Amino acid sequence: METRNEPKLDTTGDNLEKCQVDDKTEKPVKRGRVRSGEGSAAYWRARLFRNSYRDRDGNTVEIPEYYVRLRHEGITKRVRLHSSEKEASAEAALTLSQRLAAEGWSAVHAGQARLPASPSIEDFCAEYEKAVLSMRKAPRPVSVLNYVRCLKQLCALAGVKQIRELNRAAIAKAEDAYRAKASRSRKDSAVTNTLAKILRNAGACFSQKGREVMERNGLKVENPFVGIERSQEIKRYEPLKPEIIDRVMRDAPLLLTGDPNAQNPATTLFAKQHKKAHGKLPQWRDIDFREPHPDAYAALLLGYGAGLRANEIDQAKWEWLKDEDGVCFVEIPDEQGNFRPKGGEGRKIRIQREVYDALNQSRKDASPYIIGGGDPDPESKAASGLDYRCPMTFRTINFWLRDRGVEKGKARGHPLHTLRKQYGSVVATQHGLFHAQHNLGHRSPVVTSRYYATPTTSPELSHFKIVG
Repeated sequence: METRNEPKLDTTGDNLEKCQVDDKTEKPVKRGRVRSGEGSAAYWRARLFRNSYRDRDGNTVEIPEYYVRLRHEGITKRVRLHSSEKEASAEAALTLSQRLAAEGWSAVHAGQARLPASPSIEDFCAEYEKAVLSMRKAPRPVSVLNYVRCLKQLCALAGVKQIRELNRAAIAKAEDAYRAKASRSRKDSAVTNTLAKILRNAGACFSQKGREVMERNGLKVENPFVGIERSQEIKRYEPLKPEIIDRVMRDAPLLLTGDPNAQNPATTLFAKQHKKAHGKLPQWRDIDFREPHPDAYAALLLGYGAGLRANEIDQAKWEWLKDEDGVCFVEIPDEQGNFRPKGGEGRKIRIQREVYDALNQSRKDASPYIIGGGDPDPESKAASGLDYRCPMTFRTINFWLRDRGVEKGKARGHPLHTLRKQYGSVVATQHGLFHAQHNLGHRSPVVTSRYYATPTTSPELSHFKIVG
């Protein structure tokens, strides 16, 4: 029977400790792989490439500048090298890779880190929001928010995930999907108008100025909304009945002093009447009109007495009111802090002495704003122009107006905005379309005549006479 030969141990010298049976050699620590030749231009020359994209006709267009992919801290970016010469681009890539290793991604200029040839919708929207900051006359923050939201909504309806997929066929698919999902209770005209709004706002993300800035930043896109029809079925404004205007003006002082005959909003009777008249608006039920509401009174004066928009009323300051040798004005600035009027241009509106005096009478504290309150929190949406500074003021006055017949029975709407249209109609009837356009702050008289200004009275004619 064979016996296994045990290994002989060397018992001499230092080998006694080194040759123990249970000894295990420790494995060397694994080091990260270092690419050979990264420190030479030749290495980067072989990794240069050119981007390409498909134009609206389906042709492949190659961008002449070279690009290279750089990786640092687990992030890979496509970087533009601003040169169509291969040797110069290889040297630039070598320099950038060395700076990237030493300084991090801050070494790569923001304009060099290019989006893919067909970025995702999220990436495109982020690029558009960044491009807005470089525009000479940038849209208002709230407008940018609406543009981006509508573009994302449209792409979601069409199933589009990359910006290059957005074309006429995709837009038509989105329209079909929206109409299919629209509630049966909605009128066709309402669906058409909402679609027109979505298309108009989404198309604003592809404005010429925006695309020029994005192209300078390394992203070139075509406007897929060229030739897309955006028809609307908006009815002309119908002036309010005289009895409604009379009641509003007769009851207006009660906003300043409080209405002793107003109902207690805590009662069950009020809740039932509220639900019957206004539907599901629980956040408005706690407004007690037995108490004074001077801010709502001032909003009414600015809306119907001067034709201001809601955001202008929200930001209006006492310094805007002027009394120049007995002539009263509201002077809206082109820009003031976070405020910029719609259209980007201010205007000077002459107002009646009665409006001027009533506004001053409504002042109850030292607030710089006409409807009261202080400056918004710098971290809030109101500070960036994305929300009203005093939203409760508009809820109060709109509820009060609806209770007096202005847009009564409508589930949606803005009665104070209706009074702005009533104001425009009065100005157009008494002083002409040009003055109405100026006072309302419209760039085009078409908007004024089509949606805001309708004659409140018909002129009495005397030219037709039968002789004999």
